[in-house]
Amino acid sequence: MLLRHLAGAPMRSWRLTDLAAASGLHKATVHRLLGGLMAEGLVQPIPGGYALGPQAWLIGRAASQRFDLSGFALPSLRRVAEETGDVALLGVLAGHHTHCVAREEGDSPILPTSIRVGSIRPLGCGAHSLALLAALPDDEVERAINATAPERVGRYAPVTDDYLRAGVAETRTQGYALNEGVIVKGMTAIAMAARDAWGRPIASISCSAISERMLPEKRPAIISLLRQEVERLEARLRPPAEY
Repeated sequence: MLLRHLAGAPMRSWRLTDLAAASGLHKATVHRLLGGLMAEGLVQPIPGGYALGPQAWLIGRAASQRFDLSGFALPSLRRVAEETGDVALLGVLAGHHTHCVAREEGDSPILPTSIRVGSIRPLGCGAHSLALLAALPDDEVERAINATAPERVGRYAPVTDDYLRAGVAETRTQGYALNEGVIVKGMTAIAMAARDAWGRPIASISCSAISERMLPEKRPAIISLLRQEVERLEARLRPPAEY
């Protein structure tokens, strides 16, 4: 959990109290966990607090050889943004949260700004995040709902447990997640989850716009486009055939 927050703002100097507040853990627990992470080189002390350490970079570099999700998905995001004129996002599943790791913008004069690269949201908060939550097995859905309950306050207050359970059911039935101004009024987004070679949800591709640009009659074309690009991404994620 601490690494997730540090990675979400890698240039920030995180104080112990900041990490405790963000994670919901007691300061003594955070201090103990930081000690273990620093011993492994995953975290290092810097002026004013803590940041990711060099070992985190090495692990990330090794993982990127297998999961170059941004590189794999960038052509798809560009096609979605160009064809719709709106914003295309790539969200990656990380525990009980979704990280926005890539964003492409179309030529619409008004574009959503609530989600930027590096944004972290509890699962279910936003279409890109709800698509991933709905793709998990039922027991993992419940664990995620329970784990993120303390975080779903303030701007995420409308995302109640009941809302998430209903959203998961609806997403599974219709094959895509839809968010109509639940978190940001006047904004609508549609998203679909992509699965890895083992059938696990790993990322989502979404299209978001001001609601006037995503009226019901326009959605079928967007859904078809997203489905096509998700299939392309899933094909890239499959390991090469062995001969």
